[in-house]
Amino acid sequence: MATIIQDIIIPEKSSECSEWISYFKKLEAKFGAENAKTIWLKTWQVNGSTASCTTRPDFNAFFKKQDIDVTNLATAAVASAADLGGSIMGMGKGLTKVLTYGIPIVATVFIGAILYAIVKVAKNTTASDVAALTPAGRAAAIIK
Repeated sequence: MATIIQDIIIPEKSSECSEWISYFKKLEAKFGAENAKTIWLKTWQVNGSTASCTTRPDFNAFFKKQDIDVTNLATAAVASAADLGGSIMGMGKGLTKVLTYGIPIVATVFIGAILYAIVKVAKNTTASDVAALTPAGRAAAIIK
């Protein structure tokens, strides 16, 4: 059930994107632009962060005009794709999840593997191995 404060219906997670825009307009009319931004952002953080509205170019454009950035890097890419023809059968939503979670997880695993390899090589390397990499070390090995 929707919550109503001073004749303003607060959108819920299942609310349409147009309801979020309408909510902002009513907040702005009642409380002014700066207060509306603060209230709207807090409501979005609690109720709207899982909404698929950020993949809609019209939604993003409206809030960009209000100086509110509801997108992140991943959803901005999806919104651009949606502007060119929309997402096909929910692929945009799946792409957002891949970009939001998949890339950081893969990057973390990749960096971890590199660090593991460095530690493994460092344990098996001696000072003479390192010295052999320098010109002076190679010369010393030849003289021996």
